[in-house]
Amino acid sequence: MKLRIPETTEEQPYIEFRFNKKGKLISLNPCGAWWGGITHGFVSTDGTEGNVCLPKDLEKFIKAYKARKVNQIQKEINSLTDSLKNWKP
Repeated sequence: MKLRIPETTEEQPYIEFRFNKKGKLISLNPCGAWWGGITHGFVSTDGTEGNVCLPKDLEKFIKAYKARKVNQIQKEINSLTDSLKNWKP
């Protein structure tokens, strides 16, 4: 399923994109709030996460968000691997 890019308005000039816990892009919605740029994002209480950007930057922001998330997960794996080495008998 390919998501349709929504139309924006003067009051809602940005597009909010959200990923579910499995890393699937689940929504694109017009939005009036700015979340701080390509190096930022949000995590919602329902477990979804994403960011907001201008329509022309959507593909770039999604790629950057995914790359940042992969990097974050890799760092967590490395940290847990190091911790496991410390606890092995």
